[in-house]
Amino acid sequence: MRDTEDMVRGALRDEAARVAVADWSAGPVRAHVRRQRRGRRVAMGASAAVAALAVVAGTGAVLSERHDSRAVAPASQAPQVPEGPAPEAVVVEPGTQLPLGRQDWWMQLKDQEICVHDAPAYGSGPGCSGYSWAAGATEITMQYYGNPPQYREGLYNLVYHGPGQVARMTMEVEGRAYWATVASLPGDPGYATGYVWGPSSKSPDAPKTTHPLDGIRLAAYDAQGRVLASRTLSS
Repeated sequence: MRDTEDMVRGALRDEAARVAVADWSAGPVRAHVRRQRRGRRVAMGASAAVAALAVVAGTGAVLSERHDSRAVAPASQAPQVPEGPAPEAVVVEPGTQLPLGRQDWWMQLKDQEICVHDAPAYGSGPGCSGYSWAAGATEITMQYYGNPPQYREGLYNLVYHGPGQVARMTMEVEGRAYWATVASLPGDPGYATGYVWGPSSKSPDAPKTTHPLDGIRLAAYDAQGRVLASRTLSS
């Protein structure tokens, strides 16, 4: 019995010595396991693979089940998670006026355009200004609208264009993280938007003084919490 235990321990040490686990080395591990299936020590090879994959899983990354590189984001670069629950995402029909939480502020979603009616520019009239795009690369970006005369807040309009269904969006500005209310068209329109009221880019005491918007961090997530896109704005 003692000889059998010594043989098992020796075989396990041999397996550990053969498998060198580096960052994201799941491919070499799987190849090693396939080679071991030809011998009598399949269980030992599988144990080494499980241990190796556990090391990979501990690198602090969010992985997509589809292994899509767009959905992989190192945890060290992920934006802060805001406090409290995220607002419920809304689905609106094309052209519907979606209220934005302030008097005479609303938004319309169209096939390839997001149109925001900001009260300082349009008052109670029907007009709105849009953000549009051409089909192409995945991206996340933002529009900003000031809210005079007090300039104590501004509207941040996040825009995600790309594959996947957006369930949550976040914005980090001046060291604080905010949830954005996500809005989209029915079905799979290929984009989503989010809006949140945050700190003004202008000083309330000196409205002519504008603070830079660079350094703001944006992120879009699917329902499973995987990052669809993230970005830090720069001037």
